[in-house]
Amino acid sequence: MYDAIVVGAGLAGLQAALDLQRQGLSALVLEARDRVGGRTLTIRSSDGKPKAEAGAAWINDTNQSEMWKLAKELGLHTYTQNTSGNVVVQDFDGSLVKFPYGEIPEYPSAQDTESCVAIRDLVEKLSNQDFASVSSAGSVRSHLDSISFEKFLEEQNLTPKARATAGIWTHAMLGVDPSETSALYFIEYCAAGGGLMTMRSDCKDGGQYLRIREGTQAFSLGMAAKLKPESLKLKSPVASITQKPDGTVSVSTKAAQIYQARKVIISIPTPVYKTITFSPPLPAAKKAVVNRTRYGFYTKYMVIFSKPFWTEKGSCGLAQSFTGPVSVIRDTSLGDHGYTLTCFIGGQFGRKWASLEPAAKQSSVLKQIGDMLADGADITSLFVEAVESPWMDEEYSGWGCPCASMPPGVLGDGWDALCAPFGSLKFVGTEFSTVWRGYMEGAIRTGQRGAAEVINELKSAKASL
Repeated sequence: MYDAIVVGAGLAGLQAALDLQRQGLSALVLEARDRVGGRTLTIRSSDGKPKAEAGAAWINDTNQSEMWKLAKELGLHTYTQNTSGNVVVQDFDGSLVKFPYGEIPEYPSAQDTESCVAIRDLVEKLSNQDFASVSSAGSVRSHLDSISFEKFLEEQNLTPKARATAGIWTHAMLGVDPSETSALYFIEYCAAGGGLMTMRSDCKDGGQYLRIREGTQAFSLGMAAKLKPESLKLKSPVASITQKPDGTVSVSTKAAQIYQARKVIISIPTPVYKTITFSPPLPAAKKAVVNRTRYGFYTKYMVIFSKPFWTEKGSCGLAQSFTGPVSVIRDTSLGDHGYTLTCFIGGQFGRKWASLEPAAKQSSVLKQIGDMLADGADITSLFVEAVESPWMDEEYSGWGCPCASMPPGVLGDGWDALCAPFGSLKFVGTEFSTVWRGYMEGAIRTGQRGAAEVINELKSAKASL
């Protein structure tokens, strides 16, 4: 009989298990895959050096305090995201607008420029200084929950270019079109990261400030190495979780291995809950929310080149497009290990792109990169390799990444039900976090919370004996 079983060896699950073991409790981690790390996955070259980050890729050293502490504890090293040079925006007609990082794009139409600034400032206000009026029960929150983010944009009387700008945000951050998520969910998602501007920033304090030289999967590998021997079992997908009348829990794997525990911490994405039989079933309120959380289309397509031609053109490597297939490009070069551009392909652009054959996918991205960052030049001679993230095909990631979102009418009344424990079961993971939701920081913090709840309850039960 274990004190606790943790389902899933992503960052949240590993953190929970470590916290439990540090308190002298026995914990078993069951992981469906043949690796730890969840949606952190470092692709490595034949010599073992990091080549690309298929999943989570950035931290910062200020408001992501838990990840920074973990980086220092594990002796990891960082790259600072490059922001020196111009940002490039590809307009509807393919023309380019270039401007220094940190400034605003000046479109041919002053009305477009003003409209883009207006929606940026409004979402920043709602997700930051004015967040109290959004997070508190009332008419503002109810209205934002009742409409899609697209409807919210329509209510602001924006120009098409400003609406497309907001579409880039949802594509790159959640893999959804503005019509697919509620206005409340997107604004709360931004608020969890300190506001829209902080979440989108590549500068200090921002969501894309530091990358890990050893690869982000080094976090989970380092954490797993600290677990007690035999407390982690890979290739052990959970088939059923049964809560018994005496309060203990029986966890059965698909290989028919059965384990007993006093508590269970579930640290898998909510779409994966459907692969597990719960007995008794999850409460109706929780199931209703879980069944409506969903991933959009989200792919990271990492393109490696023999040289950083974009810097020669005065670009910092950050680019955005209103036409696709790529919505956002970022320079994720790894020093001498290669010159890499990570392309974020999401929403309607991504679904259309995914229907292409691999060669057509590659050529469409290379052409777009050449158009945007090489002034239209053919860059195929500089192309080395492309790596596509696997999340849309991964059952145990919930067939998506980075964070499941909610359509209208779910979050307003459903958040408490989603997060609530059920008997001896606790639910953790980055999508449950109110701080840096969708990021590694959010995962770690919920793992800490879940472990703390288990520790307190087990201590209270022991004290009452």
